[in-house]
Amino acid sequence: MFSSERRRGVAFSLAAALCSAIYLFPYKRAAAFAPADTLAFALLVMAALSSSLWSLWQRTSARPPVRGERGMLWRTALLLSIATITGNLCGAQAVARLEPAMNSVLLRMEVVFVGGLGALLLGERVTWALALGAGTALCGLGIMNWPLTLGSAAGAAWSLGAAASFGLMQVLTRRVIAHISPASVNTLRLWLAVGLLACVPHTLERSLDAGVEFWLFVAAAALFGPFAGRLCIMYSLRGLRAAESALLLLLAPLFAFVLGYLGYGTLPSGPQVAGSALMLLGIALPSLERARAQRSG
Repeated sequence: MFSSERRRGVAFSLAAALCSAIYLFPYKRAAAFAPADTLAFALLVMAALSSSLWSLWQRTSARPPVRGERGMLWRTALLLSIATITGNLCGAQAVARLEPAMNSVLLRMEVVFVGGLGALLLGERVTWALALGAGTALCGLGIMNWPLTLGSAAGAAWSLGAAASFGLMQVLTRRVIAHISPASVNTLRLWLAVGLLACVPHTLERSLDAGVEFWLFVAAAALFGPFAGRLCIMYSLRGLRAAESALLLLLAPLFAFVLGYLGYGTLPSGPQVAGSALMLLGIALPSLERARAQRSG
């Protein structure tokens, strides 16, 4: 029914959503030891180290590396590193101003930015099924996090800024994915982001003073978040449109509920169950429409 490339894209998107869900648990523990800007810097440092080890393993393995133009590698990595920094800084400001539930919903507006930017920069058509699916999934996410309290218009703006930055990363990656090595670009963009953030006064000193326990939680969060999660997103874009990949990433909160139940015995509430079902329906709509079109064609 679907091509092998598309199936791999779906698999990588699902893996990225699972990594995003796992990442939240050590990230929240690490957040208790340091402020948001210190946490963001430390997270990128550990992710850059993880990505460097992965790139080194790829270079020494038997698999031939994807070779692309060096200029494209650096341009892509630089743009992604800037989006990484703006996304993390906007996210840190939003966390300080918004309730977690509202911030979670606004950050997932990334799927809307990906759809719009994909249409503008890539010429990807936003189908009715994709638009309806995204709207349905976002409504489900809102129900899961009900009641929602805005609290701060400035916080909402910061959160949407983070969503736009992360959405831009997906669209930029989709534009060049056929000509780059995801592992190389991911490693380079992380080190560029680390280098730029290290120029902020006192960032490095505060990170080094945060303690061993902080760095252990950060290492676990970095492994599943900026390293593995982002790498899976990049690989998914070889087989999926940017908006389709972003829609599947909305499964992350559902995976988080399952992991919370398995690890801590936390049962979801009625609104969370209803919202989860609505999200699953929205995420499935584009695939159901594609399957229907293929059968009729």
